[in-house]
Amino acid sequence: FDEEKVSYRKVLQGQVLRPSRRHGLQAQQKVITSLSTQSKVTLKASYMVAAHVARSKKAFTIAKELILPSAVDRCRELLGDAAATKIQSIPLSDDTVARRNVDMSDDIECQLVERIKASPYFAIQLDESTDISKVTLLLVFVRYCTDSNLCEDLLFCKELPTRTAADNVMHCLDEYFTEKGLDWKYCSGICTDDAAAMTGKHHGVWKILQQSRCHQNCMRCFAAMCERLDADHLQLLYHSKIRWLSRGCVLNRLFELRKEVHTFLEEQRSPLAEHYNDDQFCAKLAYLSDIFDQLNQLNVSMQGRNSTVFLVSDKIEGFKKKLILWNRRVKEGRFDMFPHLSETLEASSHVNISSVITQHLSQLSQKFADYFPEDPRHGNLWILDPFSVNPASEDMALSTVLENELMELSADSSLKLQLTQVDLASFWLLAASEYPSLSKRANTFILPFTTTYLCESGFSTVTITKSKARSKLKATLDATLRVSLSPRLDLIISKKQAQVSH
Repeated sequence: FDEEKVSYRKVLQGQVLRPSRRHGLQAQQKVITSLSTQSKVTLKASYMVAAHVARSKKAFTIAKELILPSAVDRCRELLGDAAATKIQSIPLSDDTVARRNVDMSDDIECQLVERIKASPYFAIQLDESTDISKVTLLLVFVRYCTDSNLCEDLLFCKELPTRTAADNVMHCLDEYFTEKGLDWKYCSGICTDDAAAMTGKHHGVWKILQQSRCHQNCMRCFAAMCERLDADHLQLLYHSKIRWLSRGCVLNRLFELRKEVHTFLEEQRSPLAEHYNDDQFCAKLAYLSDIFDQLNQLNVSMQGRNSTVFLVSDKIEGFKKKLILWNRRVKEGRFDMFPHLSETLEASSHVNISSVITQHLSQLSQKFADYFPEDPRHGNLWILDPFSVNPASEDMALSTVLENELMELSADSSLKLQLTQVDLASFWLLAASEYPSLSKRANTFILPFTTTYLCESGFSTVTITKSKARSKLKATLDATLRVSLSPRLDLIISKKQAQVSH
């Protein structure tokens, strides 16, 4: 009997003589192992492509319609038919890509929940918006401590009933927390906009949480003030394509194109055209475009990841001072801080709107004072620099235990060196091992979000991802938003049986 001539087909069919049965089984196992390895590689490649598709925010069909055939053509040209055949076997139908994203999202979410549970405290920001298919979405992001860093991630994106009431939002939040085993008592802060469903005095989410005696410090977002000022453009600067056309940007564009607009309105025989012949109207338009541009710049300066109450307070207090300075300059006849207005007044020297501007700046200053009556930095500056605080002169409002720890820390030369090498949050996380109580106090102050930037940018992603062509994208929307992180592909694949069918 010639063992080398026994075909693989006969091995699989069991048609091997007894003397060579052991060798046949070994050959069969080798082939099966080879096929299994190839299937796992193919499966992993499928997940990798699905992740790229999700991150690109393209329709899932692009994987099979464009990515796969182009990859096959390139492999055939560069590596030959065998390589092209392997590429062709990667399952990449739109349903497959959707399932892959859900698998990866589940794994990422599992990792995230475990990290949140391991963090001493966490904070959330939330906002709701209506997407292109008229579905109301609740978007929630979380900030938490891990190792020696603060991390910010998407917690979830879920649909809400058409009527966005506080109890619906609260039910969605509480249901998720219960399902994932998260405890409200470790939530140190909640940041949201000023919508009634979120911050209503009697029935808002914040009020419900207060009634539940949860430990949060709800921070009013700068955007909330702008909304009350009838400046919606400042509320959601990053929200979506439409809201990117904020009132400030529209005013800038209108001022720059005022001559073209005037011509167009005259051609349309609109009565509005006469306003553009009024020098006072043009001067007021110039001022509005300038002041709203300044407000937009302030808003943008406070956005971004890892923003803290210190950064936001610095920006707001600085802007308050600028309003006072601008008011004084306008009274002195100086307008160089408002470039559009300055340009307009130079061309129309007879125009005088100083009283209108000073009145508006005074009202704006008062609105800032109403919304930000207290400086949260007061009594907490020791968090910024614990090595320069004089307890005899600084009103820190700390307990005896915390003051003792602060004095010990202020003399810690090795830790002082760390403050110059890492960011503020990382410094206090590093200090936790030796000064746990002081670190806890500092981190609960630093941890809460200060704006809804992540929600606003998240809704921009939703707008791109859930376009008119993909308005039915529901079950995988949360997964698509989440897979920008790093799933554990090897772990996912080890739990699944390779599916070679498309």
